Amino acid sequence: MTRRPPSSTTRPSNRDDSTHPRPRTVNGAPYPGAPHAGARTVHSGKRAALTREFPPTPPTVWTAGLDPIDPAAAWPVPIIETITTSFSTSGAQVLLTPWPAVDSAGSRSAGAGDLDAALDAVHALGRHPAVTKLRPIAATSHTAADGDRVGLVITSLPPDRGADGSAEAVALAAAQALVFGGVLAVYTHSDWSSGQLTDPTGPMIEAAQNADLLYLQHIVTLLTPIRNGRLHPLTATERSGVEPGGRELGAPMTQARAHGDILVFAQAHAGAAQLEDLR
Repeated sequence: MTRRPPSSTTRPSNRDDSTHPRPRTVNGAPYPGAPHAGARTVHSGKRAALTREFPPTPPTVWTAGLDPIDPAAAWPVPIIETITTSFSTSGAQVLLTPWPAVDSAGSRSAGAGDLDAALDAVHALGRHPAVTKLRPIAATSHTAADGDRVGLVITSLPPDRGADGSAEAVALAAAQALVFGGVLAVYTHSDWSSGQLTDPTGPMIEAAQNADLLYLQHIVTLLTPIRNGRLHPLTATERSGVEPGGRELGAPMTQARAHGDILVFAQAHAGAAQLEDLR
């Protein structure tokens, strides 16, 4: 059974799945440092105790809304919106981090329209977003002060960049930028356009764990709507057309990619990650 966010019909929704294993709790929290949604008083006989309430861990499959999501988009707005509402609260600082360019001449130009739209969407959700290129802090430098850290970092990993060493740099930089309990969310997908399957999730998970980030979840986010209980992929004609917002969809493919992947990691250590501690 699918459950859709009430505020939008285009945003991916979360599917409740009671068989999904949840991370081990720590004092009622799903992971160390997890932000709590508030507190309530629990009465037991004549005694009363104040307990924290934590938001539920998001399910591992997010369905698309009524409209398909462009598989070619590096920063699909509906998915970025759901990441934001799932892993941050109103007023939170959110960093949107472009993946490091292959060379120094690279810039935001590739996918800049997607990124700007994602920035506007996060702002509309009541967060304080910024677009920042993260770089690991040198071992001899001081780490960022707590007031400079953020609760959520979102990045988009191209499938062909998982094994070139860039994942290690992004993971280290994110570990240093996050507050205790903060989350790194990596949107990516596999690719087979070269004739060989390329899956960047393994190298990204290894890099994040080497940066001492806690691996929380692998979320599958569907790109095609579900109709009558089945996925409804775009036809070749539809894939070469224009989506409802007026944006041209990616070029037609012989096989349609039906989902993307979100890798979720948490900063579960009160002290910021130091390069010398992670080697």
